[in-house]
Amino acid sequence: MIYDFAEIGSKEYKSSNLLAENLSKHNFKVIKPYLGMETAFRAEFGRGKYSVGILAEYDALPNGHSCGHNLIAAWAYGVAINLSKVLNDARIVVFGTPSEEGIGEYAGSKAKMVEEGAFRDIDFVVGMHPDDSWNLGAMTLADVTSKATFIGKSSHVADSPEKGINALDAAVATYVNINMFRDRANVKHNLVIGMVFRECGYATNVVPERAVLEIDMRSSSGEFLKDFENKIKNLILNTSNAFGAKCQYERITPLYLEYLNNETINDYIEMELKKLNIYPRRIDKEKPVPSGSTDEANVSKVVPTGHIDIKIGYPGISGHSDDFRIASNPENARESLLIGIYAVYNAIINIFKDNALERIKDEFNKKIKS
Repeated sequence: MIYDFAEIGSKEYKSSNLLAENLSKHNFKVIKPYLGMETAFRAEFGRGKYSVGILAEYDALPNGHSCGHNLIAAWAYGVAINLSKVLNDARIVVFGTPSEEGIGEYAGSKAKMVEEGAFRDIDFVVGMHPDDSWNLGAMTLADVTSKATFIGKSSHVADSPEKGINALDAAVATYVNINMFRDRANVKHNLVIGMVFRECGYATNVVPERAVLEIDMRSSSGEFLKDFENKIKNLILNTSNAFGAKCQYERITPLYLEYLNNETINDYIEMELKKLNIYPRRIDKEKPVPSGSTDEANVSKVVPTGHIDIKIGYPGISGHSDDFRIASNPENARESLLIGIYAVYNAIINIFKDNALERIKDEFNKKIKS
C-alpha cells in the first residue's frame, strides 16, 4: 500500500499512519508525531537493559517510489514484528524517519533526531536500502543543500535599466564564482557541486527583481564541507553586495554526514546471507569512492550502525528512475525483501545471543576516536 501511496517527503501522512497503526496493533508503544515532525514516529516494544533500533523510511519522489523507500518501510516492519515474537529481554525500537530525500520541512529527519538525542538509549541500529546488488555497509558523501535568494529592483530593461537592480545578474555571477571556487578543494575531499536556478525573472523587458539559486554541495569529509559551506556563503553574500542586491542564504536540508560503518554488525548479517548462498559485496571493507548521500550517516556517527542493501532490478539499474520504481513494486521485490528481513532478524538474534554488544561498541568507539 505504501508503494501505491507514493507520498513525497514531509507529506507521508498515509504511509506513516499505516506503519504506526499496525505496529500499535502488535503491542508496540507508538509516539506520533515525534520530535515535532507530524509524519515521524517512534514505536517501542519490550523491556530490558539492551535495545536495537530499526530505521524505517517511506518517502517517495515526484515519479513515485523510484528509490524504493516503500521496501525499507516493509523491511523495518517485518524485522520488528518478527523480533517482537522472540526477544524477551531487549527493547525493539522502530524509528519512522520522513524525507530522507530532503523534500519539505522534515528534510533529513534523522539528522534532527540525532540532534534531539533520539538514539541515546539505543545500543545499535540497522538500516536497509534497495540496490542492484547485495551489499553490506555504506560509503556516502557528506551533503548539504542550500538556497540563495537575490532581491533587486525592477525597472524597464530598455527605458531605464539604470534605475533597476538586476537580481539575476547577481545570481548568475554567483553561479560562475562558485564554479571557479571548486579548486579550493583538494581532490581527496571528493567535492561535488550541483546548482540550478529556481527563479530567474518573469519577462525579458523587465529587470529581474528576484532570482533564486539552489546549491547542492557534497564531500567525503563532513568537517571540510562545513568549512567550505561557510566560504561559499560569504562568496554569495559578497557577490550579491557587489551588484547592489540583497541576498538571503538558507539551508534546505541539514548537513548529511559521511558514513561510519560497523563491520561487526555487518559480519553477523553476512553470515546469515551466506547460509542462503548470497555473498554480498562488503562496501564497508572495500571503501570505494562514495557517490550518494543519506541522513542515515548522521545516525552512524552517534550509535553503532549496520547496513544492508537488498538486490532488486537488473545490474546497473539507475536509482530514481522509472525502471527502479517498477523494480520497487513489492510484487517484483518480494523474494529479496523476505531475504533481507530474514537475514537481519537472525543477525540481531545472534548478536544478543553471543553477547556481541561489547565488540560492536568497542569498534564504534575506536573509529569515532580515530
